Amino acid sequence: MLHNKYTSTGYAVTHTQLAVAEFIRQGHYQPHVRRMRAYYKSNLDTFTCWVRRYFPCGICVSRPQGGFLMWIEFPETFDTLRLNSLLRQSGIQIASGSLFSASGKYRNCMRVHYGLLLTDEMQQMLRVIGEQAEHLLQEDTVSGH
Repeated sequence: MLHNKYTSTGYAVTHTQLAVAEFIRQGHYQPHVRRMRAYYKSNLDTFTCWVRRYFPCGICVSRPQGGFLMWIEFPETFDTLRLNSLLRQSGIQIASGSLFSASGKYRNCMRVHYGLLLTDEMQQMLRVIGEQAEHLLQEDTVSGH
């Protein structure tokens, strides 16, 4: 079956491949890439602005060289797994940094995808995440953690 699949698809040019080839041949690729770079740069700038506005002071925000993922680092004692638990009550889920480590490191970090369509709802979600993070940081300060 695998051999049959390979021989039936390995040499056949699909409609999608033909469309992409025509798109490139007509000179649309480079202008498209320029537009998309500007779009994603604008998204990164907007997300960075929102994070700086809504998140607690003292965080570090990465400026990624590739991809569409922003890395946010809270103080060392902060626990984004705890933040995620709090956020579930609001129907929000975050990508805690520990998900990206085999040894459980980066519990004080989170990853944000900024390549999505910018909406008021997205801005509101970042505001709620920031407020909850600030709440946890204040709790930790009061309790001495």
